[in-house]
Amino acid sequence: MTNNAEITGNIISEFYSIEGSVEELVAYDDLNFLFTEESGEKFIFKITLNKDDLEFIRSQNRILQHLAGLIHDCQFPLPVKNRQGEIISSFQWSGKPVHARLFPFIKGDFLAEVSPNIQFYRQLGKFFGRLDQALAGLEDPVLKSRTHPWDLARVTEQTEDLNLVTDPEIRRLVAFFLMKYREEVLPLYHKLPKGLIHGDGNDWNILVQKDQVAGLIDFGDMVYSARIQEPAIALAYAMPGQRDFQKVYDSFINGYRSAQPINELEERLLYYLIPARWCQIVLHGARKARENPDNTYHQISVRSAREMLRQWIRVNPSGVIRHTVPPQRPYFSKSLSLAYPQPIHMTGAAFQYMYSANGTAYLDCINNIPHVGHNHPKVVEAGQRQMARLNTNTRYLYEPLEQYATKLLSKFPPALNKVFFVNSGSAATDLAVRLAEAYAHRKHFVVLDHAYHGNTRSAISLSPYKFNRKGGSGKPDHVTILPLPPGNPLDEPSVLKALPAEPAAFFAESIPGCAGQVMLSKEYLQPVIEWVRANGGLYVADEVQTGFGRVGEKFWAFELYDVVPDIVILGKPMGNGHPMGAVVCTEAVIKSFETGMEFFSSFGGNPVSCAIGLAVLEVIEEEELQKYANRTGKFLKEELWKNRSAIEQHFTASGTPTYIADIRGSGFFMGIELVKDPETREPDAASATKIVNTMKKKGFLLSTDGPHENVIKIKPPMCFSKTNANELIENLIT
Repeated sequence: MTNNAEITGNIISEFYSIEGSVEELVAYDDLNFLFTEESGEKFIFKITLNKDDLEFIRSQNRILQHLAGLIHDCQFPLPVKNRQGEIISSFQWSGKPVHARLFPFIKGDFLAEVSPNIQFYRQLGKFFGRLDQALAGLEDPVLKSRTHPWDLARVTEQTEDLNLVTDPEIRRLVAFFLMKYREEVLPLYHKLPKGLIHGDGNDWNILVQKDQVAGLIDFGDMVYSARIQEPAIALAYAMPGQRDFQKVYDSFINGYRSAQPINELEERLLYYLIPARWCQIVLHGARKARENPDNTYHQISVRSAREMLRQWIRVNPSGVIRHTVPPQRPYFSKSLSLAYPQPIHMTGAAFQYMYSANGTAYLDCINNIPHVGHNHPKVVEAGQRQMARLNTNTRYLYEPLEQYATKLLSKFPPALNKVFFVNSGSAATDLAVRLAEAYAHRKHFVVLDHAYHGNTRSAISLSPYKFNRKGGSGKPDHVTILPLPPGNPLDEPSVLKALPAEPAAFFAESIPGCAGQVMLSKEYLQPVIEWVRANGGLYVADEVQTGFGRVGEKFWAFELYDVVPDIVILGKPMGNGHPMGAVVCTEAVIKSFETGMEFFSSFGGNPVSCAIGLAVLEVIEEEELQKYANRTGKFLKEELWKNRSAIEQHFTASGTPTYIADIRGSGFFMGIELVKDPETREPDAASATKIVNTMKKKGFLLSTDGPHENVIKIKPPMCFSKTNANELIENLIT
């Protein structure tokens, strides 16, 4: 028996004139003891250590009496009177005044210890609905003015503890849901119906007998707050560990609604209130782990909260929040393309998931523009903060411009030490053309077959993928096209002979994407680059799709080939969806461009863009996303090869045979080439399209590419996980 238990036994004997054994229980802030009387009857003795909580304790007692008088089929912890006829006993504990109460032990099993059927959760929801109905309209000035750290209304106050969460995935999930709470809940919080709530419907406070709620304990978190927080908190503890937590949600809410109406706003905000409690649990656990690493009690709920955050990010808010479908494109040209024959109306996204209006949550395996994840909170907040502070242009001096330029250039070889900022990859290509012409005093360019470098006029003229296909006007006279590998210029003199005598520049995507995610090689690139430079031209690397760590092994894909460009074009992932582009080049290139004509981009390098770009680079580093892409990309590639036959058989079963001829790429830039015959390698565009549309129905976003549209491309946000990779494989083979 511990010393505390001995002291407590004496106190109980003194105040209540009963004898028995005492066992200390774990607790958050107060002291709890299990007292077993000699007759076998059990009690809970609760010591409140904060002497200033006396009025709160009195309010609790009044509420417990009120509930016991209205809800007769459930037990509440009603305090026992002491020898003086009082229900609060006051005494000194460790030399300080404290207050204590003795409660009869409520029989039953804790919900955390049982596995009830799905019907139980409807009954549980109805119980909390009845509880809130019974509390409705009660006025208590003490409770109404009370603040408590576990009140969901105060969840954003814990943001400062984010840095204590060591797992990058969990940290970004908590940051995301805190951001969504600020955006979605706080502006509407004043409209939510308010009232007294129990505020802690966790599975260790609910007692169950024969699949019925037998009792509710621990009213220490009672506050006057938004009524809908009650079911949100109870659900946050009821759903973890459930095979189908959506059914638990539906059953609970239907039960709650049968006793207490829920309005449309309350139901909408439930989606954000439920994960807010998991965020509180994770953040509280992180702080307690730092303060007292040996105390495991504070970590009881953390593991399940972390897992539920991983699961909840996959739940489409449109399952709760209804949207109207917009009219079908009455204002736009037919030349604007859509991803699928039956377009998806998207309403939201988070990291590697996108949400449609019909309630489907899609795993995004294709959007490489939201590089560090859709709506990454650090990137979003960086743009919001800077937009509220200053947004102008590069005719003025401001810190974000220098900070971002310094950080960006630190990622390049030393020779690439100058940068121009623009607002798209296409604009970057256009500027690169001007730089090359100014340097070489020529206008002839060399490009790779099937290349795509952007949508400006000069970029289209360098893009065989556009000018040699439907609607294109053919190859311009000032452009030479080199064939893609296989083919080594050293072994095929005709390739070098095809080069113009006076090239301005050789433009090359480091991994040609529209060509079908084709890997180049040192043996192919280096001789061409050497020849072009020997004849007065420049090498321009297009990293619009492949840069910023996407290829895994290197930060820039050109580094895979041991080459250093004269100019690098950046775009797409640079701003995680914010329109940004840049041209990075050598000092020699810069000097040739300084002819007296100024260069100015109205939006390139503005403070908001710089803040966003800097946040993207910081996230890549903080979350080690380059290593992540390398590790997970290799895993996915290996698993695709391992399951190649199963994929072929699955998509051959209901049609003509299809074969995987190649799985190529690096990191999170990958292509699966489908053919009708492995010998002739005749492209199989029909099967590629079939796979993409079939996977869409299963909730996976993919797309086709390549000259014959027979290559399935995989370019997900960089937070795409091994779990996601396994899900993709599983759905490709079943």
